Amino acid sequence: MNDDVRFAEIELVQQHIIDALVRTNPPTTLSEKEQDNLLAQACSEACGILDRWVKSSTWKELRPNKRGPIADVIQDWQEIRPFLAPLGVALGRMSERRPSAPGIAEIGEPEKYINNLVTQTEATSRRHPKFDPADLYEDATKRIESLRSSVCSIAGDFAKDIKKSRSRLRAVARTVLRHVGNFLVAAALISVGVTTQAAAHDMSAAVHEAVSVVFVHQAAHTAQPTMRVAPPQVGPQLGPRLG
Repeated sequence: MNDDVRFAEIELVQQHIIDALVRTNPPTTLSEKEQDNLLAQACSEACGILDRWVKSSTWKELRPNKRGPIADVIQDWQEIRPFLAPLGVALGRMSERRPSAPGIAEIGEPEKYINNLVTQTEATSRRHPKFDPADLYEDATKRIESLRSSVCSIAGDFAKDIKKSRSRLRAVARTVLRHVGNFLVAAALISVGVTTQAAAHDMSAAVHEAVSVVFVHQAAHTAQPTMRVAPPQVGPQLGPRLG
């Protein structure tokens, strides 16, 4: 059974999330029940696609098969730019079809977006020269799972039909859905990028690994944008809660 999450599926869920955010954003003409229904459906869809994504072969394919500092993956990060160029088509398509919504970052110019993917990863490699890609992958996975847990929990709260604090529940749902909406841009690009990598016969092993690191770095960054991407710290840590 193919467990991959297709680009079209990601795009559709993101559109539903944006629709729910736009239509329920205060002030709104919708009744509280209508708002609940829209947000509950968006949270349920977000829960489902994040659950499939973190278990997908696409995500698992990005897991490093060797250890070593990110800083040593490639000498010049600019070497990977030609292999990221095909993502511009996907970014342009998403930008054209996606309406704006409060709290959802604009994609902007594809070339600038791709440049940020490279420069942000390179900056992390300089800031943390001993940061291992395997640790980065584990951190990104935990961040995605945390986001999934948050939105799935909210979907469950809507299903319980709890009468008290519904306005608070709607506010929390909108906050978490914004995080999901931004993460799904990274997920969509990864779904396109992994396919592109597989078809690129002229891609060296170093470039292939560097591109994978960039994808994982962006996934970690968008899943929990309030936390800087960094190596795991020793000792007990109190992570942020969404919502």
